Amino acid sequence: MRKHLKAGLSIVGITIGAIALLLLLLSQFRPLRAEVHVGLIDWRPLCSLSPSEIEIDREHRWVAQMERGWVGWLKVWELKEDFTIGEKVLEIGGKGYGFFVRDIEWVGERLLISIVKGYDTLLEWDKQAEEVIDEKGRPTLRFGVRKPWEVRWLIYAPKTRQLMDLGVNRDLLNGKLFAHPSGDKVLIVKEREGGAFGTRRVKVVSLPNVTPFKPEIMSELGFSYIQVGWFLLPEYWFPKGQGFWAIGTDEHGHGKLFGVSLDSSVTKLTPNDHHLLHHKAQAYQGLIYEGGLAVDRLLPGLNVVTLKGELAILMSFPKREHEHVCIGYYSHERLERETVILDVNKPYPEVLKPLKKCVPKAIVPDGRRLILQEGWDAPYGEERRIWVWNIEGGTVTPLTQVGWITQVYGWLEDKWMVVEMKGEPVQGEIESDIGGKWIIQKATYEYGVIHVP
Repeated sequence: MRKHLKAGLSIVGITIGAIALLLLLLSQFRPLRAEVHVGLIDWRPLCSLSPSEIEIDREHRWVAQMERGWVGWLKVWELKEDFTIGEKVLEIGGKGYGFFVRDIEWVGERLLISIVKGYDTLLEWDKQAEEVIDEKGRPTLRFGVRKPWEVRWLIYAPKTRQLMDLGVNRDLLNGKLFAHPSGDKVLIVKEREGGAFGTRRVKVVSLPNVTPFKPEIMSELGFSYIQVGWFLLPEYWFPKGQGFWAIGTDEHGHGKLFGVSLDSSVTKLTPNDHHLLHHKAQAYQGLIYEGGLAVDRLLPGLNVVTLKGELAILMSFPKREHEHVCIGYYSHERLERETVILDVNKPYPEVLKPLKKCVPKAIVPDGRRLILQEGWDAPYGEERRIWVWNIEGGTVTPLTQVGWITQVYGWLEDKWMVVEMKGEPVQGEIESDIGGKWIIQKATYEYGVIHVP
């Protein structure tokens, strides 16, 4: 009896071992599948009919959502410890408020808000204004039917629910807010002064953490067209906050990365023979393999400050005989190294072939992996799979399946990717100046965080 039982257990053990071995052998093919909604925290309350700008404070306690279209509303939500959305603590701007929101930025624990007062929406304001060149060659706004308006900034403390008016500031009209990591000052980066070939201006403004207080200009920096090209768009601060990385162009209009110090010195970091593949740089058709990886539709997520304090950003060497796409790793002084991910003279990576068409969406903060989504686009209401490509390890791992990612805002704790996705199509009513009211097919935008182990 014992012999038969022992023999039976041996057979069972062999069978289980064979199944385990088979599963192990099949595991290498698992990257071709992705579980639906595994690792996704859906921020359903943020669902919107228009795209949003999402800003999260440094302590990951609050989420600011600004409509970045023609309406200009702002909402602030509590962010719980499990990264789900809690109470809505602020809703301002847009229809019925007498102003619309232009820009937002967290400065420490406070939210700095730029508004245009006098019009309910950007659409109403835009219909009244046109840009003209004044007698000194400077761009200025001219209104057909003049209505009183002014550019102001507000500051909001979500802990106390206190919203303060800081007064009028004309610099905010065509400026972008860029908060210093110290939490007590902000940069106002102007588009340009003196026309397309004029000077790019940056004002450094102190925001002392006392009440009441008045913002004060600490310094003003100026960069000529010859130095930074068509524009100067800050991306990230240097690790110690002594300056920042910014996107600009060279004299030919090709995207370059610059290091900008607060003492007004500027250094072009991208080599002359490389171009940035970046949504803010000049549009450039990157290297595309037929049926494979497409890198010509890029998102803000394709640059990140790595865990080592370097800026990793996608760029290309655009010479036909040597064309390649690579990740460049920058200190605030130079290009330190690059990792080539596609090369026109080398075979397409074998690990990507089973994925067929796919698009990179973000660089993981470890600097060694890329987030890929299948296809080159997807209709509203349709979900597509996401993978993590370990470039050095030569592996692809499935993540989840979600709507088409249209925006990557950054990372929480270096492993939660904050995203905007195409949602479900819906019917909506719009009103035009010519045709009156009519029904159109609109769509929602959805938001959430995706866990990347």
